[in-house]
Amino acid sequence: MEIGDTVLHPRYGVGIIDSIEKRVQDGHCREFFVIPKPSLSSTILVPVDSADELGLRPVSTPDKLIQALKILTGESEEGIVSSGMRNLSWGDPLALAQAIRSQATEPKSRYPKVSELHQLKRAKKLLAEELTAVLGIPDDKVTALVDCHEDNVSVSMVSKV
Repeated sequence: MEIGDTVLHPRYGVGIIDSIEKRVQDGHCREFFVIPKPSLSSTILVPVDSADELGLRPVSTPDKLIQALKILTGESEEGIVSSGMRNLSWGDPLALAQAIRSQATEPKSRYPKVSELHQLKRAKKLLAEELTAVLGIPDDKVTALVDCHEDNVSVSMVSKV
């Protein structure tokens, strides 16, 4: 990853690497990716040498996100596993889409735990930000798709991308 790359932080969402700064941390000089987040009114600093371990990754390709949209809209049932939110891979948009879809469509034997609701909310936020950044879909459409409220929306609306 380098300056100017659009990346996804597993906690803070999509951002663009603005610069790389050297800072002293615990007596050692380390390099940090500087990612401004205007929506949070703050700047995220991610150590360059441990960015992968922390889950910082480039945003997904349009093809992969279109596949995630197909899962969300029910056009593709490929690979849907009902493992719930427990073993969710935050770095994979397809896994996020599968978890969101299964939570929306599976019958529930019990009310979800608070931690599951928080994870679901976080998964929706990350996937929505990535869809908006990469495919350029308006926020209201992305929100409807991710919340699985809009069944009449097809993936063809983003096929032009």
